[in-house]
Amino acid sequence: MSLLDTLKKTFAGGSEELGRDDLLRKIEEGVLALQRHGARGREVFPDGVRVRITASDGSIATLRSFVSDPAFERDLEARLQNRLVNHTALPARRYEVLRGDEPGITVEDDPVGIIGVLVIRGGDRDGARYVLELGRKEWRLGRGSWHQERADDQRLPNDVILGDQAGFISRAAAIIRRSGALLEVESRQQGEFLIVVRKDGAQLRPAMTASGRVPLRVGDELLFHDGRTNQLTVVLLPVEEPC
Repeated sequence: MSLLDTLKKTFAGGSEELGRDDLLRKIEEGVLALQRHGARGREVFPDGVRVRITASDGSIATLRSFVSDPAFERDLEARLQNRLVNHTALPARRYEVLRGDEPGITVEDDPVGIIGVLVIRGGDRDGARYVLELGRKEWRLGRGSWHQERADDQRLPNDVILGDQAGFISRAAAIIRRSGALLEVESRQQGEFLIVVRKDGAQLRPAMTASGRVPLRVGDELLFHDGRTNQLTVVLLPVEEPC
């Protein structure tokens, strides 16, 4: 088997219509095909993989709705965990759904290694940007350099410094977590004064949800405010978009 065959596994479906279960199964097999064994037999994957799905015009919208649904990523994660011993080895996933003459799925090592870019708008760090790397699972956001929820906390750094002077932003404002292709934001000390604003204008407060988290998608804005006039936003931009 060639090196290219080793790094890439392509599945071609025999039907224009690819169901959710078929899609999960084929992506699962594609990811597992990239598995290697490291020291002491531990499972090793690349930090990230790119899943490229080709389909007819009539199927694209349905397939995009599948892969953008947080439940799809959770189901895929569970299927992969059931097949592996070392669950922490699972790679991040990025999806592309494109028009193609033949339906198919390709799962390959992601050469970019980046999920997206967070860009601050407003405040004394206006324009600052922070890359979200595929190899990481968590990013802490807050005012100043240190993410401390209590005075006796160990000094953990903020990965995304929202500002140094904005007193309405907590030092331990929020945490963004990655699970597979899914990003979720959890409001910490910022409480109800953190809102996720979707592209369509819909507003969600992580602190008000049952899980305490809200899925974060490319194009979403994180609005930090004090309930009055002070506010600052952080937008999640795609890898390809200049900042």
